[in-house]
Amino acid sequence: MQELILGGEDAKTRAEILDTDEVSSMMYHQWKGSGKSDVRHESGKNVDFARIFEKIRNAINSEKNGRDENLIVLSREVEELRKVNSAIRKQFRIVLGIAASLLFLLAFGAIKTLSSGSLLKKTVTESIAPLGQKSQLVLPDGTKVYLNSGTVLRYDSHFGKRNRQIELTGEAYFEVAKSRKNSFIIHAADLEIKVLGTKFNVTAYPNDPVIETYVTEGKVSVRDLNSEKSIMLVAHQKASYLKDKRQLTLSEVRSDNLISWKENVLYFDNEDFKNIIKKLERWYDVSISLEGKDSIDDRFTLTIKDESLREVLDLISLTTPIRYKFEDHKVTIVYSEH
Repeated sequence: MQELILGGEDAKTRAEILDTDEVSSMMYHQWKGSGKSDVRHESGKNVDFARIFEKIRNAINSEKNGRDENLIVLSREVEELRKVNSAIRKQFRIVLGIAASLLFLLAFGAIKTLSSGSLLKKTVTESIAPLGQKSQLVLPDGTKVYLNSGTVLRYDSHFGKRNRQIELTGEAYFEVAKSRKNSFIIHAADLEIKVLGTKFNVTAYPNDPVIETYVTEGKVSVRDLNSEKSIMLVAHQKASYLKDKRQLTLSEVRSDNLISWKENVLYFDNEDFKNIIKKLERWYDVSISLEGKDSIDDRFTLTIKDESLREVLDLISLTTPIRYKFEDHKVTIVYSEH
């Protein structure tokens, strides 16, 4: 038997029907199974079953209608919830889309910032041999470099990966590691010196009138960036570039005295006094001035190993009428004719 659950007015109606004498009597005789349709109440009156069943049916219909209305209301509520949920999901997708767009813009901005910022920006490494000193270093590609005094060598963070290019101011001797992928290129003022794997010396001081490239092993290409003129050097050949005339020449040199400096030996071969002064200034980290004469025309050939500057000047004074005086890092050479 299905239990009917009513509420409000339905419950009141159910209570009224169940409390009638007719229902009580009907239920009693039904329980006894008399099977008689003509049933009398204890009062002697005939029971009107049609009226009773009509009340029950109305009560059931009323309950059913109430449940249907409840279902309709519930269905409406569910539909509203579904609509709200759909709207929330749609808004959530929109928010996700906006968030994704913002993330993309932020990522793009970050990449752009990084590409132009310090993290991805090329950094420059600078190696310096101070005046009066010499140094050695090994570049990232394995190339060995000897720096003479007063020399600066620069290369960026791409060296050995995307290129093998350096900038040189001063004098350096290179023992270049071989690489078929990237040529070794030196930028020295107006010259581009290009090699694949060799040993050579480059002298490119900013105050010197000439840039020299001397090869001890292998081949070297020297190109004037102004005229696009280039020459090829092999062992014991020297390329000289006159800055003022922008002239590039080739000569034979059958001596390695040009690179003796890397062995701490300073060699002068029939050089004029002006060039000697420049080299002594770099070698000993001093400033040398000349008094009594604009220039000395004498030329000198000498070798300096462990001698002090005083000893060198004493040696020069044996053949040239000079005297000198020291004051801190300044040296004054006085020329006096006999």
